[in-house]
Amino acid sequence: MFTRAGTTVLFTIGPFDATLEGVDFAGQTLVRLFAISTSIGLFGLTTDPRAFVLDLERRGLSPRFAFVALATLEAVPAMVERANVIQSAQRARGLDTEGSVRARLRGVLPLVGPVILSSLTEVEERSLALEVRAFGRPGRRHLLWRIPDSSVQLGVRALLLLALIGLVALRISGTLVGLP
Repeated sequence: MFTRAGTTVLFTIGPFDATLEGVDFAGQTLVRLFAISTSIGLFGLTTDPRAFVLDLERRGLSPRFAFVALATLEAVPAMVERANVIQSAQRARGLDTEGSVRARLRGVLPLVGPVILSSLTEVEERSLALEVRAFGRPGRRHLLWRIPDSSVQLGVRALLLLALIGLVALRISGTLVGLP
């Protein structure tokens, strides 16, 4: 809002001018970030990470990349759950984690170390489990589980693909000019 050059100055704070063009740019940026974060959140809430990654692998994605994607999708919920367990254990030992902001900040520091150490332990356990199961062996893996698609899902996927191709064609031809 303050860094975008423009001709219509709305107000001034110190050396910074808020212009109408800057406010417009800030609004567009906020709407884009909201759309991206909403779609990622909706995807995370409606999609089983294991089913998603197995389907990607079935379609030809490298097993290593699929594992990285799965570990990334499962990392945040696992760390939140681990932090809650550690916080409950610390509370049982008499640590004050509720009350004023200062007390909460004092209560966070004893949680950081155990959360990080348990995360590193989990990564080591996962890597050992993968090695035992011959994850790094060469050659293609044979997946035993196939995610079934209903005819409705196949139809909707085909319609969405056709709509995407049509929108890209309209955008390239110059007919669709209203979207950024």
